[in-house]
Amino acid sequence: MEVGAFYLPSVGTKEEILKGMAGKRTDLYQRMLKEIGEQVVYMDGQGYYGAGFTEHHFHIEGEEVSTNPVILDLYFGMLTKNMKFGQLGNVLPSQNPINLAENIAMVSQMLQGRTFAGFARGYQPRWVNVLGQQVGLQEPGEGADYEELKRSLFEEHFEILLKAWTHDTFSFQGKHWQIPGKPIKWLAHEVAAKYGQGLNENNDIVEIGIAPPTYNKQVPDMFMPFATSERSIAWGMERGIVPVTIMTHPDVVKGHFEAGQRAGQKAGRDLKYGQGMAMSRELIVADTDAEAEAIAREAGAFIWNNFFVPFGFNAAIAGPGEGPFDMPPTFETLSERGLVIHGSPDTVKRKLEKLFKELPVDYFWMFIYNHMPHAQAMKSLELLTEKVWPAFTDTIGNGPRPAKR
Repeated sequence: MEVGAFYLPSVGTKEEILKGMAGKRTDLYQRMLKEIGEQVVYMDGQGYYGAGFTEHHFHIEGEEVSTNPVILDLYFGMLTKNMKFGQLGNVLPSQNPINLAENIAMVSQMLQGRTFAGFARGYQPRWVNVLGQQVGLQEPGEGADYEELKRSLFEEHFEILLKAWTHDTFSFQGKHWQIPGKPIKWLAHEVAAKYGQGLNENNDIVEIGIAPPTYNKQVPDMFMPFATSERSIAWGMERGIVPVTIMTHPDVVKGHFEAGQRAGQKAGRDLKYGQGMAMSRELIVADTDAEAEAIAREAGAFIWNNFFVPFGFNAAIAGPGEGPFDMPPTFETLSERGLVIHGSPDTVKRKLEKLFKELPVDYFWMFIYNHMPHAQAMKSLELLTEKVWPAFTDTIGNGPRPAKR
């Protein structure tokens, strides 16, 4: 099992966020860069798989100031030597897929392949509708037609992006994009014919290609957070994308894992239960159970209950027949239902043993809310590294793994 860190790059402590407009403060943003930098440098020397960042815009409140995760990938990647960096994930419907393919390819070259890529449909209309207005997301802006438009754009944009990574030149004719729309007159056709490709018999451009390609033309590992439906999981598994679940009820997740197995079989992959899947939980470890609980109460629950629950994210902890607003938005709810796992090293090990026995996965992403005090976050990481993760994976706690080339 590979273990990575999934950051929501908040700026400011809880108290600083409560004062308002934390996202506009340079001092808090600089502190975020410094503290996450220290955390990933530590993980880089301990065999962790990688670190990923969300994409969100306009978060002047400070809770997820992660405007361009690809730039964060490069920044933190340049501080490290072994880990991979990527997005969990880029919101495809509002992105230009060719620009995104180019940007990730550039980071892949600069980090010599230490990249992965994650894709999401987006759920915050404050920015998705604004940035996606040119592809129709501002109107209808909500409702069933809006969700279907996002899904259609997501799937088409992914297909374009994958073509850009896997072909020297390509064309594409879809519902939303035509690449190119029609043959393009190209005054430098002699140069293109001698040193490139993509021309037809009339010396018009009929295919385009990105440059540079990804490092050694590798397709990065691909993830899809958060996969909450069997339809989405099947779509991803058929395309070699690893779905990331935050669902906590075993009966709900069991249906998702089985859907993944069926989709894998359809794609010619003989998968075991949970193979090709990932999950994410918040983990808080301290010397004692009481200390860990006190830290956890002021960590992820603050962001989750204030900023995620209004969008229906408590569906992640719902059982069969429950809706996203049926549970009280409290730390106790998150703890009892297992989205946040806290305790001493021995306590967390026991909880993870039970979790992985029911729900084995290939990847585990530690949900990290970095508004918690840096010293407590570092201590939690150290205890996880030294006393918890070695019981579940042989990649962590034994020094850095050789860089993959």
